[in-house]
Amino acid sequence: MNNYFKKLHSKESFFILGNCWDALSARVYEQAGYKALGTSSWALSSINGVKDGENIDFEIVLDNAKTLLKHIKIPLSVDMEKGYSNNPNTIVENVIKLANSGCSGINIEDSDKQGMLLPKETFAKTIQKIKNALLSKGFDDFVINARTDTYLSSFCNDKLNETIIRSKIYQESGADCLFVPGLSDLQEIRHISNNITLPLNVLNLPNIAKVAELQEAGVNRFSLGNSVFDDMVAYLEKTIRLTLDSGEYSKHYKHDILKLGS
Repeated sequence: MNNYFKKLHSKESFFILGNCWDALSARVYEQAGYKALGTSSWALSSINGVKDGENIDFEIVLDNAKTLLKHIKIPLSVDMEKGYSNNPNTIVENVIKLANSGCSGINIEDSDKQGMLLPKETFAKTIQKIKNALLSKGFDDFVINARTDTYLSSFCNDKLNETIIRSKIYQESGADCLFVPGLSDLQEIRHISNNITLPLNVLNLPNIAKVAELQEAGVNRFSLGNSVFDDMVAYLEKTIRLTLDSGEYSKHYKHDILKLGS
């Protein structure tokens, strides 16, 4: 399965990554035909009653991944945020635990909790430690998706060029893909894609272009992020409020027959 996930990450390919948070959402994605899934730290934090940003223990992340893998047959990548530790050795240990559990990849971010970008050389060393540990344990096809927060950080002035610079350094350290959340302008996407050799991953946003346009511009992996989870919560809030106001609870059954498990 890891080999299949690794092959999806190519400059010549394109796929959409569904982001899940529990076994139910993961199975719905799989039944819909998605090729691979990733966890959403935003969603996982929310269902545990806390804000995103490593406010849950790594053991919750690990247990969640193990549960998901029991219910799906497609590859799973895990959103590791910043690694759930400030110690590179502990971050490596966390990644190996995920790999041993059957996960096919991770996302890991190059910013701190204050939104400051980490020195690129520092983050590159962490990537290299992760890659070396994975290779030493036989996880050659495990995908390291290096997330750069150049487009999210208010402290980055030259977002375009800094993204390209970081991509090259991260690739040399062992990254398999570059994730740039916040990047949505098609011209900038095209420029970045043409100037890096890593596959390019962008995030679903309110102003994002259509999939065909993203693919033409050079996107290789398109992540849904927290968009589906937020949409679900918004619908939940709306329908619960409306039925409470109207008293017509039979409305909850006015939907298509559920396909889950069929």
